[in-house]
Amino acid sequence: MDKEKNPNNNQSESSQTHHLFTYSRKKKHFQVSNPNYNNNSIISDSSLLGLVILTQTFSYDISILPDSLLVEILSRLPLKSIFRFKCVCKNWLELISQPSFHRFYSVTQTAANKSLSWRILYRYIYVSKFKDVVERFRPEIYDCKDFSVLFMSSFEEQQQADQFKVLGVSNGLVLCCLLGPLVYYVCDPVTRQWVTLPRGNDRIPKRHPTYFGEGIVSKVNDNGLLTSYTVVRVEMPKLASRFLNLETFSSETGRWVGYKLPCENPITLLRRGGGPIYYNGSLHWFVIDHGMVAFDPNKEPKSCRLIRFPQDRDVESEYKHEGIYRLCDESQGRLRFFEVAPEADSFYCFSLWDMKDYEKGEWCSESKVTRWDLSSTDPELSSWLMKATFLPLSFHPFNLDIVYMRCVELACVVSYSFRNKMLDVVCKPIGVVEDLSWRVLVPFVIPRWPTPVPIPPVPERVFKPRIPQRRVQGIFQQDLLGLSLLYFTGILFTAAVDSLDEEIIGSFVLHNHIRIVLLPYQSQIVCNCPLFYVGN
Repeated sequence: MDKEKNPNNNQSESSQTHHLFTYSRKKKHFQVSNPNYNNNSIISDSSLLGLVILTQTFSYDISILPDSLLVEILSRLPLKSIFRFKCVCKNWLELISQPSFHRFYSVTQTAANKSLSWRILYRYIYVSKFKDVVERFRPEIYDCKDFSVLFMSSFEEQQQADQFKVLGVSNGLVLCCLLGPLVYYVCDPVTRQWVTLPRGNDRIPKRHPTYFGEGIVSKVNDNGLLTSYTVVRVEMPKLASRFLNLETFSSETGRWVGYKLPCENPITLLRRGGGPIYYNGSLHWFVIDHGMVAFDPNKEPKSCRLIRFPQDRDVESEYKHEGIYRLCDESQGRLRFFEVAPEADSFYCFSLWDMKDYEKGEWCSESKVTRWDLSSTDPELSSWLMKATFLPLSFHPFNLDIVYMRCVELACVVSYSFRNKMLDVVCKPIGVVEDLSWRVLVPFVIPRWPTPVPIPPVPERVFKPRIPQRRVQGIFQQDLLGLSLLYFTGILFTAAVDSLDEEIIGSFVLHNHIRIVLLPYQSQIVCNCPLFYVGN
């Protein structure tokens, strides 16, 4: 029987036909071949027909694809895919690496109504190495549509010895430190690139200053790319002082530089003030009695200024609770001050001020709300509105109408709308930390584009020749002019210093090239004076 007259035989032979589907990287196009196929036969296999249509539709040569069309396509892809496509060819690598693509990508994402993601981070992370800290910043952890307070460590991990702290965030860079032996790190959580900063003056054993209140300020060029950053930390004084002692580290120089800046009034830095506030290019630290002290690391000459809080705030509650019921931070280019009444019987429960004139330090009252004005769609929260205790946590970085607070009795985080005076539960439960407040939280905005961490240069070490020294005993007195008179075996030297104290360690070079170094107060004393080292 002929093949044409036997349909079963034709069907059997068709089922045994092998269709070859190949892709040639050299020619950059697809090929479909059928060894038994000829132009006179009728295609009866739907899968073969589908492959032929697919290959005819997607036959292309990427070398002739216009860059403008390629940019349009790539700018609509997820960020992770874009960086993978850098490995396709050199042309794609150069195209994606251009600053113009970065700007176009941001514009495209904004036009598509894709707002920046952000989270409230719990500052403390309990891991053994900083590499583990960086690994915790995986996109699937912090890039989440549902709002929640992000805890990077579990309750079991908090029992570990090593503890890292998130100190500040600036344009996508995160400043962290290891508590214990104080070590600072700057990292990009998107690319997970990080650098370790060198030690500052705290390594010098003769002074042992205590630093805290670390913050970071970054510079961005006209293309929106980060070029450098500066880390600032302040010294904790034991008493009120007319000077603000601080150190700055610049990624451009790779060095720590100390400054002693005069203040118009004696200041006492708030020890439990959290991290500094960044606004208008300056870092702001909370001080007792005055509000905040501001410092701009990029402004010359170096100086600081005091900015007072609103005068009609609840000063008594601020002193009593150490500022736990207030929130001062930047939101949408505005410096805002939010206050919550700690007692349920207070007339106003929520108060809001905006900075009207930053140079003059003038505040403007924006909202004052009583508990009778509040409402909520949550039944359980509605039953607690007249008696609940609220602690402010953070402003919404992209919505001036929203502030987040912690409801102590319900152990949840709520959002409050200044416009409609509405409270809503946004996440529950809040985690394992019971003392959650703005002090232990930091708002973190996930950038649209990764921020390469500028690598600071390694400063050259300067080796000074060692000068032979001999130990002698000396006696000092102060004259009426405030100059110190140093006596060594009947010889009088005059040091141009304001005062000498038993607790002060100093180094002076006199007019006759004799170097005098004060050592700490020791048991071997002559006339209640410390010992000196003197060397030519």
